[in-house]
Amino acid sequence: MQARPALVGRWLEYLCAVLLIVIVVVIFTNVIARYFFNAPLRGSDELSQYVFLWLSYLGALAALIRGRHYSFPNLVEMLPRIPGAVVKTLSDIIVLLMLFVLVWFGWQLVDRLSFQTSPALGLPVYYAYVALPLTAALMAVVVCGQMINRLRGAPPVNTDDIGSDRLDERP
Repeated sequence: MQARPALVGRWLEYLCAVLLIVIVVVIFTNVIARYFFNAPLRGSDELSQYVFLWLSYLGALAALIRGRHYSFPNLVEMLPRIPGAVVKTLSDIIVLLMLFVLVWFGWQLVDRLSFQTSPALGLPVYYAYVALPLTAALMAVVVCGQMINRLRGAPPVNTDDIGSDRLDERP
C-alpha cells in the first residue's frame, strides 16, 4: 500500500519527461524548418506552450505526491509531536483551501473559454486550461490522503526510497 504513491509519482515523472521531450522535439523541428527550409511549422509555438502548461501542472502534482514541494520540515520537527501534527494539519488545511480556490476559479475559466479555439491549431482552448482545475483537484485528494494518514498515526512515507534502484543496497 505504501508503494502506491511512489509508483504514481514515478509514472507522473515519466509522463513529464515525455512531455518535455515532445516540447524539445517540436521546438527543434520548428527551428530546423524555419532556418534551413524557410518553412516554419504552423502552430508549433502554441503546441509547445500548451504542452508546457500541462508539464508544469503535472510536475507540481508529481512533486506533491513524492514529497518534493518546498516546506519547512525542520521547523515542524522541532516542535513536540502533538503541536507539530497540529501545525502540519493547519498547513494542510490552508493548502486545501487554496487548492479549492484554484479548482473553483479554474473551472470558471475553462467554462468561459469553452467556445474559443486557438488561432494556429484550431483546437479548443480549454484543452490547455483544464489542466489547472484538474491537477488542483488531484492535489487536493493527495493532501487529504496525507492528512488522513498523519491523523491516523501512520508514519510518513519517504516515497523517494520506495522502489528505488540503488546500487549500494544489497538484499
